[in-house]
Amino acid sequence: MWVLFATLNPISEGIRSVFIKKASNQFDSIFISWANNLLPVIVFTPLLFFIDLKFNTLFWVGLIGSSSLNVAANIFYMRSISKGDISSVMPMQSFAPIFLLFTSPFLLGEFPNLVGLIGILLGFVGSYLLNLDLRKNSIFDPLKSLVKDKGTRYMLIVAFLWSISANFDKIAIKNSSTWQYMACTNILIFSTISILVLTTKKFKIGSTAGSKKYLFIISAFTVGSYIFHMTALSLTLAAYVIAMKRMSGVISVFLGNIFLKEANLRQRLLGSFVMLLGVLLIVFS
Repeated sequence: MWVLFATLNPISEGIRSVFIKKASNQFDSIFISWANNLLPVIVFTPLLFFIDLKFNTLFWVGLIGSSSLNVAANIFYMRSISKGDISSVMPMQSFAPIFLLFTSPFLLGEFPNLVGLIGILLGFVGSYLLNLDLRKNSIFDPLKSLVKDKGTRYMLIVAFLWSISANFDKIAIKNSSTWQYMACTNILIFSTISILVLTTKKFKIGSTAGSKKYLFIISAFTVGSYIFHMTALSLTLAAYVIAMKRMSGVISVFLGNIFLKEANLRQRLLGSFVMLLGVLLIVFS
């Protein structure tokens, strides 16, 4: 069952990235981050009145640790997409499972088996190939882009933050419940970003109906992503869920080409195939 939720997550993320790119033409990344978390707060907060609540020290450690990291990750994520092509920046998220190979053993005592490890590494290689065109660039060009391109650099920061926050997510879920944690983390993230929006004066009311619609769609897909991500985390290893989540990079390549007319689709098909192979190994590990 975890495979279903872990697959729906990147689909939701990939579609959301298209609308984030469209909204970035009208709004600052901090304000998009605020709108991104608006519907999740409205949807998940009422759950606190209908579920059994469990509070202990580890829950608070997981909640505060993950929420703090995700405030920064939210903003860098939006800024990354606004600065570069989604087909270029989204694959950089594949570094997260690699980082998790170091953070999960330390924080959770988890480490994937050999087949799962090979799947994670193939996912990384596939994502690297998505960003590579040997006819025009050298094999090290995607790494060079980290120095030259702000978008890819910001998404690498996001990948690192997620590799830590995913562990805190699981700690909090194991010491409460999926629904309690989703409600509490969204309240904390939304409250913090609201303070940032107000103090930086990024709140923007005047905009077209179309751009406001983009913000609503972004927030709606975030609700779905939270449900899929947290449910999958509660059912299997954090490294596996994050590796599957990186399929959003593949999806974003195709969506970027279809809806945003981004180039190099053909060159990235090999990377997509390698990444898919990695995902299949994770599923059957």
